[in-house]
Amino acid sequence: MNLIKLLKDYEIKEIKGEIDLDINGIEYNSKEVENGSLFIAIKGEKLDGHNFLIDADNRGAEALLVSNFDFSYSSNKTFIRVDDTLDALAFTSSKFYGQPSDDINITGITGTNGKTTVSYLLETIWKGENQIVGVIGTVNYRYLDKEIPSSLTTPLSRDLQQLLLSMRSSGVDHTIVEVSSHSLDKKRLSYCNIDCAIFTNITQDHLDYHLDFNSYLEATKKLFTDILNNSNKKNKFAISNLDDPYGVEILGDFAGDKLFYSINNRHAEFYTEDVHYSNTGIEAKVITPWGGLNLSSPLIGVHNLSNILASIASGLCMGANIDKIEKSLPSVTKIPGRLEKINNSCGLTVYVDYAHTPDALKNVLLILRELTQDSLVVVFGCGGDRDVSKRPLMGRHAIDIADVVIVTSDNPRSESPDKILYDIEDGIKNDAIGQKQYYKIVDRKDAIFKAISIAQRGDTVLVAGKGHEDYQIIGDKRLHFDDREICIQAIEEVRNRIH
Repeated sequence: MNLIKLLKDYEIKEIKGEIDLDINGIEYNSKEVENGSLFIAIKGEKLDGHNFLIDADNRGAEALLVSNFDFSYSSNKTFIRVDDTLDALAFTSSKFYGQPSDDINITGITGTNGKTTVSYLLETIWKGENQIVGVIGTVNYRYLDKEIPSSLTTPLSRDLQQLLLSMRSSGVDHTIVEVSSHSLDKKRLSYCNIDCAIFTNITQDHLDYHLDFNSYLEATKKLFTDILNNSNKKNKFAISNLDDPYGVEILGDFAGDKLFYSINNRHAEFYTEDVHYSNTGIEAKVITPWGGLNLSSPLIGVHNLSNILASIASGLCMGANIDKIEKSLPSVTKIPGRLEKINNSCGLTVYVDYAHTPDALKNVLLILRELTQDSLVVVFGCGGDRDVSKRPLMGRHAIDIADVVIVTSDNPRSESPDKILYDIEDGIKNDAIGQKQYYKIVDRKDAIFKAISIAQRGDTVLVAGKGHEDYQIIGDKRLHFDDREICIQAIEEVRNRIH
């Protein structure tokens, strides 16, 4: 694409050099630059692309887009200065890849917890409508027979637009995007035209990045106030959780249709009646503006009922048939790493769950407390180089609700695992332990084996924090580690011991 055409209608502060150039690609990583690329220097959390301009130049960049000219070398390449290179990356990527979001129905899901579950539920709903579905989320990016490992819940704008173009070219009808607060702050969805935005909930998380809760809230709000408001789609829907204290505020000044869901608030457009929870699932009557449907889902817990309501609301607003929704939801038997049950013949109930925030851990433990006949055992840790303030809160919830608490490593990254465990222990006061059992085991595999070994028939074991992840980050090493595999190994050892 010609650079003049690519930058048309975008505010440029200054240009040095020729702009009537042909660009054959957009790159933000200098190592990926090839001859004819436009290199856009973005500032990351650890690295600044402006420090790699020489590398991009040497690798053949045709033009370099920056936010300042504060560098100490000269080049005959074209330099373009803008106010915000992250915004420019989103703008140019959308144009370069042919604005693919214009031709696909797109639903964005944001919130602290529930995004992945809602994405799987919506995927099933749209497949029930015989649509070709794409999903961009925490577990992976997938469509048709393609499955791409995801390094980020929401990819950077260039990668997102490239992925949407591939989906459009493959005939995808509807794409579901999990939208993180980071991605909204980093403008990864800017210039992406979406049809529907869903808010699940917001609780303490990501304060290592956002620094305070209000900043986290304001970043999350942008899905509605910026992305959905600025979308060129004709019919736009904002769907929000009325049971969350911020469910109304989060929609901000969104000017389109606002609809709410709630488990029991009849002021919402979507709510439930006659709810029954068990360890085999949820039964309920769901009331909607399109009529009622009888919900039967093998997913467990009140939080999953909320997630199901979000998916029903979005599906109906976007044109799905209510009878087909009713038939399709029972087929969602599990979500990877979300209260995923580890089947066994030892009489143990073992779950692996992604809960890694105070609210998520508390909610999952409360659900399992109600469904557990005897003792509830929990194994969990907290990630290194992440929000420190949530660690004692998670410790407190664990010791308040579970009978046996084992704290261990999660992804310690560059932090000392012992330091992380001490932070968690700040919330586990001696007076709260009482008759309960408490263990501190740094090695996560040993901690899981301990939990399985002490559990008895009728007990429930929850291994929390990593969910679907199949790795553990220790220092600068990414090692294979899957909680589900370790649970199976531990259960096999118990079975062999019994027999």
